[in-house]
Amino acid sequence: MRLVGVGDNVVDRYLNLKVMYPGGNAVNVAAHAALLGEKSAYLGRIAEDTEGKLIKESLCDLGVDLSHCEFVKDGTTKKCDVNVYEGEREFVKVDLGKNWPGAPMLKEADLIYLDTFDVIHSSCNAHMEDQIALLKRCHGVITYDFSTKDKYRTDDYLKKVCPYLDLALFSCDDRSEEEQKAFAREIHAYGAVHVLITDGDGQLFYNGSDFVRGAIAYVEPLDTMGAGDSYLAACVRELVHSGWQKGQVLSVSQMQKAMEAGKRYAAQNCLRAGGYGYPRKMME
Repeated sequence: MRLVGVGDNVVDRYLNLKVMYPGGNAVNVAAHAALLGEKSAYLGRIAEDTEGKLIKESLCDLGVDLSHCEFVKDGTTKKCDVNVYEGEREFVKVDLGKNWPGAPMLKEADLIYLDTFDVIHSSCNAHMEDQIALLKRCHGVITYDFSTKDKYRTDDYLKKVCPYLDLALFSCDDRSEEEQKAFAREIHAYGAVHVLITDGDGQLFYNGSDFVRGAIAYVEPLDTMGAGDSYLAACVRELVHSGWQKGQVLSVSQMQKAMEAGKRYAAQNCLRAGGYGYPRKMME
């Protein structure tokens, strides 16, 4: 499998522990694909500050291709500040700094490059919703994480993004299973071929006709940062190895096996700190 994460990168700063880790949805998924033994890449704009260098060095160490990244000399890396207590995060704030590079602007050379991948992954945090339509020419499946915020679930936003997605991922901890099913049908009607919803108790996968419910693997977590991203990477890996291609509707069996693979791998990732490791002491 060849997977590319497109868009966002951050450092996750654990204020109470005085340590930071590389992260961001697109970065995490690309990193986990590499950790799972697959060929992966990241395409984004990386600041050349201390935090950006951590992101670059960690991805290079994993063998993630950065050949289509833009490195911004005077840029400042986005920082997500949290406190961590017994493996669970408490959000504090987001700091963009003075010169956050923002989303990459896809050029013709980038689109030719992206067309060489089996999976193209991005997220609402990448702020690339106006460019998602450009990916329709690419042969790989397109996956997209909508996270939790309502501002990424408006009619205008969903109409802009969903028609180009093979898999739309949402976190819905506050909805019952019946509410999740109704929501999945709604997202499918917007054009997403498949919908995957996660919550604190498991996952719900929808292919337009069948719902599959998945469980979580219970562990005593060291850190839950990046659990969803690691789950997605392992899930998509299993799907691609099962023969999943753009436009193909997944079978119940394919969804079940992918959810099992995601569950196992995400549980393992909760036993390491950070989205995919690589801690660095925070600067005073």
